[in-house]
Amino acid sequence: MRYGLMSGCIPGTYPEVIEACGKIGFDGVELDIGADYAENMLWQANGRKEIAKLLKQAEVELASVCLGTFWTYSFADPDVAVRERGRGFTTDAINWCAELGAKVILVPITPGKPDEGEEAPQRWIEQLKQVAPAAEKAKVTLAIENVGRGCGKTADALIKIADAVASPYVQVYYDFGNGLSLGNDPVAEIPKLGKRIAQVHAKDPGGQYLGEGRLDMAAVSGALKKTGYDRYLVLETPSTDDPPGAAARNLRFLKEKF
Repeated sequence: MRYGLMSGCIPGTYPEVIEACGKIGFDGVELDIGADYAENMLWQANGRKEIAKLLKQAEVELASVCLGTFWTYSFADPDVAVRERGRGFTTDAINWCAELGAKVILVPITPGKPDEGEEAPQRWIEQLKQVAPAAEKAKVTLAIENVGRGCGKTADALIKIADAVASPYVQVYYDFGNGLSLGNDPVAEIPKLGKRIAQVHAKDPGGQYLGEGRLDMAAVSGALKKTGYDRYLVLETPSTDDPPGAAARNLRFLKEKF
């Protein structure tokens, strides 16, 4: 198993987060990308060179990038121009990940505006089909995540989308904390997803630190191990008033329990 940290867990710039991940002992970092993606370091040649240098210095991998951009520009949006923009930044992200050695892109299944409607899942399927060939060529997995809004709240919904796209490079990014918060049972959803799980987010609803919330972490760990999963567990936990300390504590918990 490898252990990563989502950049939002430690407030600061990418360079500051990468340096902190190295000092704390993480194997990798997940860089979150917002609506202002065009200004992001990853979209600048010099910025990518800087990130590559920092990763090497910190002895940390780029575990993945999170296209939080989809919360502003969703593939479910009824506006064709918005969906086209989504294909553009997704293709860019695929290229940047291939360049920097990352194998996974987190794709949150976000709603369209003003509400997603019944056409949302089909829009997601259609758009993912269009970007899947670029992912396959680059060998970068687009991993769709269960999030609090949108049409991908359950394992069944994610399976329906992934199976309809029918690409080995469109899989699932499972967040077991989100699963519980959305009223599902992660211990039942994990085996249902099985080998479709490309990467995992770790959080514990109701607790400031892992192990203090409502999840049965031993049962979640057992379910994940039974699938044969042995890739990244990425923390997406509260930063608290001591972000490095919280990250270190949660990393110790993951290593002990998973």
